[in-house]
Amino acid sequence: MKVVYNSRTKPADISYISDNFPELDFVVTYGPDDIARELPGAEVLFVSNRVYVEEMVAAVNANADTLKLIHFTTSGIDKALKSGGFPKGVKVANVAGLRAPTLAEHAFALLLALSHRFRDIEAARADHQWLRDEITAKITPLRRQTMCIVGMGATGQAMARKAKAFDMRVIGVSRAYQADELVDEVFPRERVHEALAEADAVMISMPSTAETRGFMNAEKFAAMKNTAFIVNIARGDLIDEDDLIAACKAGEIGGAGLDVQMQEPTPPTSGLWDVDSIIVSPHVGGGGGGPGDTDLEDMLIENLKLYVAGKPLKRLVDWESMTV
Repeated sequence: MKVVYNSRTKPADISYISDNFPELDFVVTYGPDDIARELPGAEVLFVSNRVYVEEMVAAVNANADTLKLIHFTTSGIDKALKSGGFPKGVKVANVAGLRAPTLAEHAFALLLALSHRFRDIEAARADHQWLRDEITAKITPLRRQTMCIVGMGATGQAMARKAKAFDMRVIGVSRAYQADELVDEVFPRERVHEALAEADAVMISMPSTAETRGFMNAEKFAAMKNTAFIVNIARGDLIDEDDLIAACKAGEIGGAGLDVQMQEPTPPTSGLWDVDSIIVSPHVGGGGGGPGDTDLEDMLIENLKLYVAGKPLKRLVDWESMTV
């Protein structure tokens, strides 16, 4: 069986994975041209959502006669869906939940920077000013505050655990998740306005689909408290950025922390850069790790072993039901 692993970096060492499967033929590729040459005859393709755009889609679709599984090395598959999708009948899996704890950490870093006024602190530091009384008056401790998590997947649940450690009340917005020891109350998506009205912090952790793009818009910002913060570590297109900028400038909400944006890299002309109550980080929420971090590889090995054994795979994505 031939397995193609498309790497984003040269050179790539996938021996940690391939050593577990001496019976398989692994080939490393580095882009659409390599895919067009090596994919014929392959059953499995490992690839990142970051590179699965138009040229890659075309190369895969044109050479997928024997392909049975596309396994993403990322949680997201949204770029592929927007760029032409997948060959009919091919199974798609991802690594959903891989970076959930790290993403939750970054979400809280953004929230704490907003609630503890680190932008004001840094501005005062740059001006060599000691503004203790002025900044103290603006700080909003998280204790006893209500956090609303929109999207209760692995990342949403990781956020809920951390929120409980901060002595916060946690409510969720989800179509399937039920209230438990992590979440005090769960609202269906149809009642999101009620949940937003209760929240002091709104955390976005839902997937990007045709149904959810632009989900947070002027109408929903109007439902929030004018002191509430919103944090997005999921996908940039879940928020209407023009509406967000307008809401922040008008004081309709307290501010925003964004690790993802509609256009990445965020262009210098974007209005996001110039709003004092908006913090922008460059899609680094899932970053970190190092030589000893094999979580990704372990997840890929787990599913490949299931595939070789003919057993049901984990983290399959019903992509054919996801319209774009």
